[in-house]
Amino acid sequence: MPTREQVQQVLQATGDYTAAAEVLAISPGQAYLIATGLPADGSDGVPHDPARRAGVFAGSTQHLVYRHLVAHNPTSDHKVHDWLKGLAAKDAPMRAAAARDAAPGEPTATEEDDIASVITRDHDQVDALLKVLKTIPGVKDGASPAQRSQRESVLDMITVALSKHEATEQEHLWPAVRAHLADGDELAEHALAQEQEGKDLLVKIGRTDADDPALDQLVSELETASYHHVAFEDRVLLKLGAALDREAQKSLGDKFSHAEPHAPTRPHRRAPKRPGGAVKAAGAAGAALDRLRDSAGERPAERRGKATEEALEDSANQQMSGQDQEMSGQAPKEETS
Repeated sequence: MPTREQVQQVLQATGDYTAAAEVLAISPGQAYLIATGLPADGSDGVPHDPARRAGVFAGSTQHLVYRHLVAHNPTSDHKVHDWLKGLAAKDAPMRAAAARDAAPGEPTATEEDDIASVITRDHDQVDALLKVLKTIPGVKDGASPAQRSQRESVLDMITVALSKHEATEQEHLWPAVRAHLADGDELAEHALAQEQEGKDLLVKIGRTDADDPALDQLVSELETASYHHVAFEDRVLLKLGAALDREAQKSLGDKFSHAEPHAPTRPHRRAPKRPGGAVKAAGAAGAALDRLRDSAGERPAERRGKATEEALEDSANQQMSGQDQEMSGQAPKEETS
């Protein structure tokens, strides 16, 4: 039986356990065991620092022992997929998880309805959608067709939420800020400039294809702009709360809550933003136009963050193709000392 030094010397010359084993008249698995002190079939525990041992493989060593066995990945078998689907269908938590979507929870009847609470709930819902978006890989992270479809839907949900929210603020919140705060005009103008930036980003996002790498950067810019705007509005709402009594805060909150469901669902970049009847009229016209466009075809937001069936099928086919290529490929190259 050759020594470790002999095996490692031949391995250095041949660069391959199979070739070294032929020279030494032993099996490749024996050559690996002598050189590394580890079984090639993986039946023993692997030390915490295997990389420090000369000749240790980074990948599988099964082929050194089972030389004539053709490896088969069970995840590429449709029967295995059907079996797993059957198990998932019988599992109540799995069924519940599959039924969930990305839509944030709706407020309950017992929640506060003053203007600050109403607007803060809107902010929280958009924040929740942004967090969902961050959990889905983007184009630069190698998103699958299903993941790109999910991101498209969540982004459209954000577009709907922000469009309705900001249009309602322009009709009710900012006129109140101008009327009741000494620096209200300055605060309102700053907020409107921020909202215009958000509208411009939403328009760009809406015009960018789901598989365009530029979408990732636009999403990042939208997240940053949203967080800055929310922080600014929180300060404004504190000042407004100090200037209005409880009844006035509730009355403004009621007006906001009743108007928001009827607001536009898309960003209208050139709509008037200053106080007056023009804002209300433009909002009503924009909302009517948006409803007409929505009725013409399904919006991604209607999927509530879920992928289309076509995208799911494309992802499944892509995964199966990748698995088939992996199984038809050669074993990883052996690492030698």
